[in-house]
Amino acid sequence: MLKEKKIAVIGGGKMGETLISRLLSTKTLQKDQLFVSDKNASRIAHFEEKYEVKGSTDNSDAARQADIILLAVKPQIAHKVIASIRESIHPEQLVISIMAGYTLKQLQEGLVLPLPVIRAMPNTPCEIGAGMTVLASGNETNGEHIKFAEELFGAVGKTLVLDEKYFDAVTALSASGPAYIYMVIEALAEGGVKCGLPRDVSTTLVAQACLGASRMVAETHHHPAILKDHVTTPAGCTIDGLLKLEEGGLRVTLIKAVDEAARRAKELGKE
Repeated sequence: MLKEKKIAVIGGGKMGETLISRLLSTKTLQKDQLFVSDKNASRIAHFEEKYEVKGSTDNSDAARQADIILLAVKPQIAHKVIASIRESIHPEQLVISIMAGYTLKQLQEGLVLPLPVIRAMPNTPCEIGAGMTVLASGNETNGEHIKFAEELFGAVGKTLVLDEKYFDAVTALSASGPAYIYMVIEALAEGGVKCGLPRDVSTTLVAQACLGASRMVAETHHHPAILKDHVTTPAGCTIDGLLKLEEGGLRVTLIKAVDEAARRAKELGKE
């Protein structure tokens, strides 16, 4: 569906580059379909040299040429960026925002025109094609627009369409979640080192254990508690380890981490 569309990525940061890189490497889009804008001229030079896509430091120039405009900037500068493209947009365009905490209502009001808008929340594993992107649609958005977004973000992983009311929780869990898992991996690897394993071996073992456990949950559709019980044999070593995790409050701490991150996500769109 995207074969005839031109995409403007406004914001040449980490996620903007991840999307451009994967869209090209998966051949979802061709170079001449992409345009990137960023206030930093050196970033534009980087995109033009590495990906051979057109770029500009003028957001309105990018928006003017696109069928789909992807806003990949920090929510703190959302008002400024939206103001910079307001005069260059038209109702036939689709605007997709990946700005954390910035609501569809804010986006629609900022753009003024009644055009289709989609809110997307990807995460950093998009970089290796293992991402998760949640989508929510605005009032002017139809099924075709959603399909465009699903194809776009399908290049970097899985997609899921949800009501926007879940987005603060999505941001706290799906977008921030990889950081929590990295901390768990780091801590478990340290445990392996304490027990005598070389650090690289310990990290490899933990990373593969997490990968395998994640796939078990995703592919078997069993409740994690059931899968945990399958590992926990009577009077074995796993139950002793689990008791220490419960003693340390791991479960409650992770729940509180998600809750606190969701609170912060709600604040971001108001700054």
